Amino acid sequence: MEQVPKDTREWFADWANEYDTTLGKVKRHLALLDQVVNLSGVRDKDQVLDIGCGTGLLSLKFLEHADCTITAIDSSGTMLRIFQKKIEQCHLSESIFLEERSAEEMVFPSYQFDIIASTVALHHVKEKGPVIQRVYDSLREGGRFVLGDMDLDTTGSLDDPVRLVRILEFLTKEFALAMEDGGIPAFERMYDNGKKHILNEGEYCIGFDQWAILCKDAGFRLITITPVKGFPWFKVLVAER
Repeated sequence: MEQVPKDTREWFADWANEYDTTLGKVKRHLALLDQVVNLSGVRDKDQVLDIGCGTGLLSLKFLEHADCTITAIDSSGTMLRIFQKKIEQCHLSESIFLEERSAEEMVFPSYQFDIIASTVALHHVKEKGPVIQRVYDSLREGGRFVLGDMDLDTTGSLDDPVRLVRILEFLTKEFALAMEDGGIPAFERMYDNGKKHILNEGEYCIGFDQWAILCKDAGFRLITITPVKGFPWFKVLVAER
């Protein structure tokens, strides 16, 4: 089973202490989190899996909406330690359970979850098909997979200038928003991240039409895609089992 590359884990570990004060302040990211939770239809007593939970921004949003139980996984132990402090401070140890593992490594019983959600995390997975299949298998009948991410296709040859222009057009909007919402620190992180998208170094974005095909191939029967209000280059996919 493919593991998260060491350099990617180290990059996230280095970013962890700044994550909430950089990406966590960017308006489009907050709008994305809200839309994922709203479209999930989460209800009291639901079992939720948060893939690539980071410092817990999405999980905590879920708990603002419903009295659910969350299993949250991430490959970065540093980010999980920050999340664990939040759990302790907010007295949520009976509602959130953390596990240090990547999406590629996750193994859960069939039919365990009502909702499986992920925001700006699964594009780090290079081989996405097997992960989506495990998502499908872990959902109960009628369960929902909710994906919030960039609608950005970075597939193709790294030396293709047409591909480069396509990525740069997307990144220009991202750089401007990072500077506006998070200042120089957020811009520096986003600029560093932009190179990773261009060179496919731990970043393997695909378009939402491609995500929909993967979900259909895994067995999902109803798939909808909704742009994030005000930030249409980000979208939320809901796939129902």
